[in-house]
Amino acid sequence: MKEILAKPGFLTAGGTVGADISYLLALIFTGMYLFSWWLAKKAEGTRHHKLIFASMVAMIVYFVAYYYARQLGVLALEGKEGFGGPPSVYESVFLPILRVHLTLVTLGLVLAPYMIIEGVRATEIVEGKHVLKEGNLQIRSKTFRTILLTLLGLWGANQLFILLFRGASTGKSIAWALIFATIALVVSLEKGIEKLWPDGARRHRMLGRGTMVIYALTLVSSTLTYLMLYVIFPKQ
Repeated sequence: MKEILAKPGFLTAGGTVGADISYLLALIFTGMYLFSWWLAKKAEGTRHHKLIFASMVAMIVYFVAYYYARQLGVLALEGKEGFGGPPSVYESVFLPILRVHLTLVTLGLVLAPYMIIEGVRATEIVEGKHVLKEGNLQIRSKTFRTILLTLLGLWGANQLFILLFRGASTGKSIAWALIFATIALVVSLEKGIEKLWPDGARRHRMLGRGTMVIYALTLVSSTLTYLMLYVIFPKQ
């Protein structure tokens, strides 16, 4: 798969197939999210629910496979991104943008399943339509502990898989530890979020707006990263 992704791209002379596909899908996913948000604003709950679920599942599947194959996050830690510009620009401009992009991608991947679950919990079906239900919505303490223990188990299983089949690497371990730590942090923040917005409907609306902002910023950082890597400073 790495060989296919590394082939010359079709958008720019300095791009690769993987980079071009990634950027195009970033445009598509962001467009789908913004359209689904517009559906929610128009009280089209059922259409919003179906579109956001399909787009988020597709995004998770693609980006997990893509970033796992290219290991861009690990490459960022090792300084092997293939940047062809001056070292000063790399250190002061490109690397900070890339780090912001990877952070936003991680947050997006975490928020996607979180918002799906939170949305299901905060809605009910009335006359065949999905509508937000008003009222307090809290997670039980037993469920909260089960989720954290499950995340710990998944992290341990992933580390074992990496060690046995992909080779031990400090960069890989750090990258995956940060991903699972971020997920655990978001789950832990749910308790604080419940106190801030105890009403489930209001919580979903507020978190939805924040999530859409993160996805929009992800597209901006993705565009900047793509331009600097493959248009402005392609590696010769």
